[in-house]
Amino acid sequence: MRQLQPDTDRWDEFIHWARRFSEWDQFDEAERNYKLEIAANLQRARDALTTGTDDWVTLLKNAFGPPNNLTDWRFNQRFLAWVSDNKDVAGAALKALWNPAATVAERFDQFLSMVSQTGFNMPTADASFLQMGMDPQNFPIYRPTPIKSALALTGYSEFHVPKGAGGGVFYEDVLAFFDTVVQEASARGLQLRDRLDAQGIVWSITRHVPPDWPAEDRQALLMYRGGAGRPPTKPVDIPEEEEGDSFGQLADLADHLLVDAAWLTKVQMLIEDKRQVVFYGPPGTGKTYVARHIARYLAGSDERVTLVQFHPSYAYEDFVEGYRPGDVAGQPQFRLAQGPLKRLAVAAQADPDHIHVLIIDEINRGNIAKVFGELYFLLEYRGERIHLQYSAQPFTLPDNVWIIGTMNSADRSIALIDAALRRRFHFVPFYPTREPVAGLLRRWLDCHNPEMGWVADVVDRANDRLDDDHAAIGPSHFMRPNLSREWVELIWEYSVLPYLAEQFFGEDERLRDFSLLALGAVGPSPTAKAIIAGGEANAASDPE
Repeated sequence: MRQLQPDTDRWDEFIHWARRFSEWDQFDEAERNYKLEIAANLQRARDALTTGTDDWVTLLKNAFGPPNNLTDWRFNQRFLAWVSDNKDVAGAALKALWNPAATVAERFDQFLSMVSQTGFNMPTADASFLQMGMDPQNFPIYRPTPIKSALALTGYSEFHVPKGAGGGVFYEDVLAFFDTVVQEASARGLQLRDRLDAQGIVWSITRHVPPDWPAEDRQALLMYRGGAGRPPTKPVDIPEEEEGDSFGQLADLADHLLVDAAWLTKVQMLIEDKRQVVFYGPPGTGKTYVARHIARYLAGSDERVTLVQFHPSYAYEDFVEGYRPGDVAGQPQFRLAQGPLKRLAVAAQADPDHIHVLIIDEINRGNIAKVFGELYFLLEYRGERIHLQYSAQPFTLPDNVWIIGTMNSADRSIALIDAALRRRFHFVPFYPTREPVAGLLRRWLDCHNPEMGWVADVVDRANDRLDDDHAAIGPSHFMRPNLSREWVELIWEYSVLPYLAEQFFGEDERLRDFSLLALGAVGPSPTAKAIIAGGEANAASDPE
């Protein structure tokens, strides 16, 4: 394993925060104890496999269950299904990964090779989860994003996998980095116990913001991540497969959504505070998309997420409970039926160890006071009991039911929300000029379609001319995998301009300032110029 040269000044800053986290009275609970429990579950599966006990698959599945939150639930399902379908190959591969006679690189490369031969994609980071079954203090799990952030913060410049090397070499480099964290901490008077402590420190410094820390400490940590972490002198070379699609951690979710992890942390803190938030902003800013991904992250499973959409005819009877026509003992009668909120509350009461999330899309389109009824009280006083209108049964809204609402602010209806609802929800803005939406389209195009980056310039110019956050053009119109110059023209003519026409009712002449031509939308190729020229010709032929 290579020994990399540290930057002393940067390490001083990094170990300052390492000390702050190591002295935090919840560090072991947050970063160590449950990992040791997970490792013990993996070790039981390893022992059973080594001794030829048939229940090793069951024990392995148990290791992926609670308290595991280190791997994404979707990966868990895929991997465990693969194990069940390929028991012999999986057993042999795991024996190779858990072979104490081999080196780390040999273990990983043999395991990954055997798995890939069956067509299953196994990122090295997820293999490191399984490696904890050997010895979590010496072989802890890692995640790519925190490692990259820590490398930037500490100034490493040669952390990469040699061309042609396997994932095992990369994991060896990760372990060497954890060793260096321990060494640099010791040189500054901070004694970390092992690599597992180092892994927890790396994760904490780069991704966690303890809610019980003073506000100034939390802000200083966020500033350190964003400002003090200068990039390494050479790009950090992490294999593409390490990026994976695992959203088991908040930072991975932030990377997937292309939003700042610090913003996502704030949203999580807001939801944890009141158990209710509303995302509000103009159409096309990704409110529902982000809400669904955050809900899935918080709940840990799609099965614990419920989505409803309010509309003018939506009522208390639809949302909480009411009488509905049905068949009772073979006779058509009205029967009392539970609405989605009551069903979710019942499920949450039976499953207190998990968060259950209700997404209310277009929450302002319904008569909120009428839809919620006496539930207004329970939004603020979780755990209290009230009697419902129809069943007259005592009802409680469990503390593990969290609510995310979305609200379109283009029609200014947010101003009509009464003070009682405002007091019970935190309101998170989604405006193209503010985070998380500011720059989102450009980031998305840079990742998925860099040749179309000029579209972000066009949208920015249009929003500058609008000068109205509530009516701004959202990026979602153009965040599509098949975006082309032709599609830009079609979307602009048949989605964007009709939307603007509603905002400019009675001022049709203003639309001329928002044509692609007027906005200078000249693409990087003759094809794009031809599209613009065609738009100019059409405009010239239109009667005034």
